[in-house]
Amino acid sequence: MTTAPHVPRWIDLTGAHNVRDLGGLPAAGGVVRPRVLLRGDNVDGLTTADVALLRDDVGLRGVVDLRAAFERPRAAEWFSPAGITWMHEPLLDATGLTDPNSLRERIGDDYSSFYAFMLETAGPGLVRILAFLVSGERTPALVHCAAGKDRTGIVTSVLLALAGVERDAIVADYLATAQRIDKVRAALSQREEYRHLSESAAPGRTSGSAFAIDPRAIGRVLDTVAAAPGGVAGFLTANGATPDQIGRWRARLIQTDGE
Repeated sequence: MTTAPHVPRWIDLTGAHNVRDLGGLPAAGGVVRPRVLLRGDNVDGLTTADVALLRDDVGLRGVVDLRAAFERPRAAEWFSPAGITWMHEPLLDATGLTDPNSLRERIGDDYSSFYAFMLETAGPGLVRILAFLVSGERTPALVHCAAGKDRTGIVTSVLLALAGVERDAIVADYLATAQRIDKVRAALSQREEYRHLSESAAPGRTSGSAFAIDPRAIGRVLDTVAAAPGGVAGFLTANGATPDQIGRWRARLIQTDGE
């Protein structure tokens, strides 16, 4: 039996290039429900038409911003009038953007170790994000960082794994960013805080490697949370998540075969 190739559900915008709905990904007992969890890149440059699409068509209700302070994260002016709740939860202020040389010295030349390094202290933040998503009317929710690849990839992969989404589907979704990464790179290079990215290297990589997309990296994340006592649910519980939050997330995200 041949598995059909993954077809991302892109949300085509002018001011952001890596936004997609994770609905339709296969999971134990069903699929990811559309219009619950979205992932994306920097949304500071959205046009009026982009805003209208996210507000009126998608029905966006929550935004989780993973950017560090130096990236100037902020709630857009249109969030509040549209009933959108903004959460700032920087995954790490050590993403390879501020001081890639110090990270390279610590981590070496394995890009998957870069993700493992970010995951080391991400547990409490992941639990806060989970609590945000299951509290009130926070979905559809968009999780984003700068490129929508590394920090966003870690957060969405853990959230998907928690709900029982198939590992191969999580990896395929992560790899989908490769289809848009050139546009993302070009857009970020126009912003002062990111202009050095095309000239600097992430740990152990060549020039421009902050945009590398390596399936082994997201695989390392999935392996780490799966190996925790109790699996990914145990990983999050050890960092403060409650069984009720985990259950509500699974019920909200997964459309079961019987629905």
